[in-house]
Amino acid sequence: MKLYEYEGKRLLAEAGLKVPRGVVVDSESGPVENLTDLTSAVVKAQVLRGNRGKAGGVLSCPTRARIREAVSTLLKKELFGIPITKVLVEERLDIDREGYLSVSYQKDRPTVIACSEGGLGIEEIRYTRPDILVVQPVSITKGLDEATAGDILGRAGFNGDTETVARILIDLYGFFIDRDATLVEINPIIKTRSGEWFLADAKIEIDDDAVYRLGRYNLPERPGSGRAPTKLEQLAHQNDLIDNRGAAGRMFYELEDGNIIILAAGGGTSAEALDALFLLGGKPAIFTEHSGNPTAEKVKGITRIALQYPGPIDAVWVIGGRANFTDIYETVVEGILGGIREIPNFDKTTPIVIRRAGPRDDESFEALRRIRATEGYNVYLRGMATSIYESARMVTYLANKHSMERKKAQP
Repeated sequence: MKLYEYEGKRLLAEAGLKVPRGVVVDSESGPVENLTDLTSAVVKAQVLRGNRGKAGGVLSCPTRARIREAVSTLLKKELFGIPITKVLVEERLDIDREGYLSVSYQKDRPTVIACSEGGLGIEEIRYTRPDILVVQPVSITKGLDEATAGDILGRAGFNGDTETVARILIDLYGFFIDRDATLVEINPIIKTRSGEWFLADAKIEIDDDAVYRLGRYNLPERPGSGRAPTKLEQLAHQNDLIDNRGAAGRMFYELEDGNIIILAAGGGTSAEALDALFLLGGKPAIFTEHSGNPTAEKVKGITRIALQYPGPIDAVWVIGGRANFTDIYETVVEGILGGIREIPNFDKTTPIVIRRAGPRDDESFEALRRIRATEGYNVYLRGMATSIYESARMVTYLANKHSMERKKAQP
């Protein structure tokens, strides 16, 4: 789970790490002067995306009047297509120097990245100053000690501040491990002219399976895109919680102006399928994954939810590779076709393109052929001999054809 900056900083502050003083403001908070005594501030849009500063989502305000204006302006805007519903009003620091610190997993090992320069230009450092960008794996059993932290920061160019920042880095590493984080990125870490160090920004991601540990914070659900979940996305998440077997709804996105419902299986195949569809001009309306041999009931539920898409549906694409242990009959015949058959007004001329293989696939295809012959569903069956790209080409062509016929039939 990605945390908003203000959520991450709250956790960092509780762990004893120093963050700037600030307050979160939303459209219902009332006048900002009633919430903070800051006379100058940085006002930051709270969206789950990077490069907010370059996109106009971070405003430096030297006066209280400018703070009020910035809050009002940002709360009326979108950033990266995401409505801004909260802003963080934070004390403006008197900056002496900036740096960069992060801890993440690389090749299944905790890895520290440090640089004595930070801020908006950090992406270019690897090309312009690779000598001060240090990437150091850390032993998960031994952890990060003072000698190793000092060595990392010395090589990263924190001259004169190595000892102080080393203590911060050790605490940051401890936070990363204790909070089951997958990423803790501080850009920038700032030293003020008075000699204090602050974690001025925080990008934090927590392992999804450990989010329950943060239950007391009542963190709202959020998809990976960072925007607020739609009604269908919320229903899909609830569907995934029906039981603990497999996943069906954990990954679910509703897209505007699409016309193809994608019921995918397997992460790698799903990514390849989406790439192919976009390259061919296909328009996804719903994208969802099921994996880990979910029950027929869970797959049936996610299918029914996907088919509630409010726009036109011109194709259903069931796409996946060869499963090792996911029961194809249970997930495709009883789950997906079972869900479609429970939609009373489903247009049976809508093409249903199925490219799937694995346990009980012969039995599944035989049952699907019977359903096609007896119930009139427009089912196209393909196995592994058809590539993902060719399957994407087929569903794009059929969706376009169905769309034209649908429009012609309209009065």
